[in-house]
Amino acid sequence: SPIVTKKSIEKPTTTEGISYTYNGTNQTINLNGFDGETMNISGNTEIDAGSYTATVSLKDSNNYQWTDGSTGNVSLSWKINAKSVAVTWGSTTSFVYNGKEQGPTASATSGVSGETINVIRTTGVNVGSYTSTASISSVSGGRANKNNYALTGNTKQFTINKKAIQKPASNYSG
Repeated sequence: SPIVTKKSIEKPTTTEGISYTYNGTNQTINLNGFDGETMNISGNTEIDAGSYTATVSLKDSNNYQWTDGSTGNVSLSWKINAKSVAVTWGSTTSFVYNGKEQGPTASATSGVSGETINVIRTTGVNVGSYTSTASISSVSGGRANKNNYALTGNTKQFTINKKAIQKPASNYSG
């Protein structure tokens, strides 16, 4: 009887250095050499920022093998990076002591339809110089996942100054 040799096919690969950035929609890793006729794939489409593994398998390991002679699954790592978003700081950076928490306002716009970034920032109470640091408390709408964003320009210097006290008028007549 004739000897049947498995047909050898190249393992698919990822493009070196390719990166994806969160945009609120499905993103699919691009593979070099993937053939839907002979291969299955899973884990190749994601939405949220994170590290993922796409798995490629042979549809028919009885008749096909990888060029290295193996027939096992091929795992390919890929990543969706958090979207960088700049903090918008309020223009007021000088405050007068009032005994309450004060600091510049901070906000950030997601740029992704239906997603609102909720920003918190550090404040000060007493007279002095401070650095306010903004961070994401949550994201409303859409994926509602704060890990999909990374703030840039997230610090701002500000001061709280002494409150001027009026000197009482002197009524002394002596």
